Amino acid sequence: MAPASGHNAMSYATFERLVCHFMLLKLIAITLVSPALVLTACSHPEPLQTSTVAPAAASAVPITDQTVIAETVGRATVGSDPLAWANPSTGSAGVIEQIRPGTNDPSGCRDFVTSKRSLEGVTRFNGVACPADGSWKINGSSGLF
Repeated sequence: MAPASGHNAMSYATFERLVCHFMLLKLIAITLVSPALVLTACSHPEPLQTSTVAPAAASAVPITDQTVIAETVGRATVGSDPLAWANPSTGSAGVIEQIRPGTNDPSGCRDFVTSKRSLEGVTRFNGVACPADGSWKINGSSGLF
């Protein structure tokens, strides 16, 4: 059915263009406003806290796997059950399977067997950890590093 008057009648193509322009303007407005809403929602993020990892100083030297293993052996009881260790500095982890008193060593050294899982794969090592200057160190070349 055609409109009675040609003056007030809008062609379908004109109406379609107006709808298209309106939708485009709406899309532009949403695009401009949405990031502001997202940024407003994220402007006060809660700080990340953990009770298991102490924050490292910006200039601190990363802890080596050797240090983590030696300290874990030193804190453990000789003959204890297997102990897991992990080094967040390197991403390596493993299990200390055995801790025995050091053979013929009066200084308190301990023999141990551990696995190490890293980007290079999984390996197994025998080593000796000894107390030294208030901490524990791995003696000799254990093949760990």
